[in-house]
Amino acid sequence: MNLDAQTYKTVTEAVAGLDRWLDSMRLPAPLYCGACYGGPVAHWWGDCLEYTGPGLDWRYEGIILGYLNLWGATNESRWMAKAKRAGDDLVAGQLPSGNYRNSEFELNPGAGGTPHEAACDLGLLKLAEALRSLGDPDWEIYYRTARRNLEAFYIGRLWDENTCSFRDDPAVASFVPNKAATLAEALFVLSHLSGEAVWAERYALPTLNAVLEHQVSGGALDGAIYQNSFGRRKIEKFFPYYISRCTGGLLEGLAWSGDKRFAGAVRRASGFILRVRYEDGSFPQVLYPGGRVNRYPQWVAAVGDILRALDLSRSVGLTCDGTPSLRWLLAGRLPNGAFRTAAGFGRVTPGGAADDPRDELPVVGWNDKAFRYLAGILAAQPAQNSQADHRKEHDSREIEVGFDPGLAGPH
Repeated sequence: MNLDAQTYKTVTEAVAGLDRWLDSMRLPAPLYCGACYGGPVAHWWGDCLEYTGPGLDWRYEGIILGYLNLWGATNESRWMAKAKRAGDDLVAGQLPSGNYRNSEFELNPGAGGTPHEAACDLGLLKLAEALRSLGDPDWEIYYRTARRNLEAFYIGRLWDENTCSFRDDPAVASFVPNKAATLAEALFVLSHLSGEAVWAERYALPTLNAVLEHQVSGGALDGAIYQNSFGRRKIEKFFPYYISRCTGGLLEGLAWSGDKRFAGAVRRASGFILRVRYEDGSFPQVLYPGGRVNRYPQWVAAVGDILRALDLSRSVGLTCDGTPSLRWLLAGRLPNGAFRTAAGFGRVTPGGAADDPRDELPVVGWNDKAFRYLAGILAAQPAQNSQADHRKEHDSREIEVGFDPGLAGPH
């Protein structure tokens, strides 16, 4: 997404604010591992407001990849140091079982959270990939940690040989497409790093085939992806946010196999997301057959993941304008540098309160989505729109980030 000068400045300030806020959310080192990112969780499925300690869940995906985006854009070692610090949290918090402590997000404290541990693995493997490119021997630490989790937990306990896909629970025949897509994405990176095709061929590609089987063909819901299934019974709930989370894995499947079905699935999924977007750039929470919609809560910080999916979808021919949703996201900035979680938690049920404190509650595991996306579009921003003017507009917050608009790096 090409940004005008003012939006570029706003995004840069937002990234600086998020970096400072994320630092403020690091908790002192508990006895069982090092310091970690903590705080409460507000969620559609349920809240975690009593336990606010360390969480080794999908928050680490966006934190690690966001800092890698900044490092790729600037080549400044401090961003790599912060990415490694987050990776060290996961290494220190890995259990003998291969799981991560407190990896259940809104269900914390507890281990074995899905897709949370796969998201942690994806962040670790991307970190290992970057470090190996630098000749940094530490890459193996992060690689081994992620591989151990993928082998012991996902393949050892959740792989279903009969369906050739991953269960969401070892004891229940269940499948969740967005969780499986995140896992597949991590397995593709594992194949690239290890040089072993088995992770992609035996596990990731068959799992993505199961994702395709959950996509709707035709009608008003064309392109939507069922939230989950139990055996042959698909649950008729369609969440734009979770559908967007399928994009990365599907595109990795396309890159690995060349199978055009994955490209078509991405175009149709993102097309559905765009069709249900509201004029203000926001999205409904969940849609059902027959046109029934639950609009609330409408995610704010998490829209970073939806925007990222839409941007990625351009690579397979989708034409879209992300500007309205970027405005929606940026309008959610809080004075402390974080982003609000949502709008309308109190309106989930008819007659609910117009205001709910969960709306304004900043959550690390949602803000990491905004951080990853905004850092990524800064990294990909072409050198245009009068770089000299950008430099003149730098304020102290932008200088603190150290982002040079003249340096463009990979997403």
